[in-house]
Amino acid sequence: MTQRYVISRRSAGLGDQIICLGAAWRFARSTHRVLVADWRLNVYSPDPRENLFLLCFEPTSHLAGVPLIADERVGREQWPRPRHPLVWNDDARWHSPVRRREVDVVKDRDAAVALISAGHDVEAPTVVFDGCVNKGLVSFTDARTFLGALRAVAPVREAVERFRAEHFGHGPLIAVHVRHGNGGDILGHARFWDSFPAALERCVRGIEQARRLLGQGSTVFLSTDSSEVERALSERIPDLLCRPKMSRPPGEGELHLWREARLGLEDALVEMLLLAECDVLLRYPPKSFFSFYAAVMKHWHTPPPASIQDLRLPCDPTDPLSPALLH
Repeated sequence: MTQRYVISRRSAGLGDQIICLGAAWRFARSTHRVLVADWRLNVYSPDPRENLFLLCFEPTSHLAGVPLIADERVGREQWPRPRHPLVWNDDARWHSPVRRREVDVVKDRDAAVALISAGHDVEAPTVVFDGCVNKGLVSFTDARTFLGALRAVAPVREAVERFRAEHFGHGPLIAVHVRHGNGGDILGHARFWDSFPAALERCVRGIEQARRLLGQGSTVFLSTDSSEVERALSERIPDLLCRPKMSRPPGEGELHLWREARLGLEDALVEMLLLAECDVLLRYPPKSFFSFYAAVMKHWHTPPPASIQDLRLPCDPTDPLSPALLH
């Protein structure tokens, strides 16, 4: 009997990559397929032929109970045909997935979500997910099971531990993630930045609300993609803690969409994991995929929601643009 596979080959930011892999993991588990993490051709990779997954996470043969291929076989194997969707049977397309039209990626993404949600399978031995399948993993329990099986590579774990020991101490921690875009096209997040001062004020109010929960002496750690945001929030929150890292000049675009992105890979991973060390997490905008890992894996002091959709509810019910506050 031919082995069956589901391949996650998204090429995007780290949070987006993880979201797609999580959806593929859920589909692989329900259909008894082998999960393949094909993270080649990614801007974070020093070599486009290298599998980014292994630069981020330790190799393993299984991921949360699902057989996993993420080693050198990813670039060597001839995945069985027919492949689903049909476009992946075209060898030229297979070797140049970045040339896919966005409208086609979205169409296949929606079809993948429908397939997963219905609990259905297809006859093709190889299924490929290359879109932002953000509605493929909806259960908080499933998300925590999946994310909990990802173990960062040793240098990242060590950097997280050093920073935590030197700066977080033993008191309560408020983590704030602010996705600004830095002049990039951030699509669904754009409305949160119609006014920079208003966005800043929402974040400050969220921090004040978090400190009312944990105490005024709580450490506040900020992770952001914008030096302007870091500077502006530091002026409003004098004891704000920020980790030194590489950043692009104001207005020059997103961190993962430039030719030097590979130099910021460790910074991105370290901050993604540091956010999860918190007692309260503020997400602004609430749907940013970068803070998804922390939203699920943080220290929960209240019962977590059943659905990951609830991880992005605004903390101020009168302001739909307020950050999500998770306690």
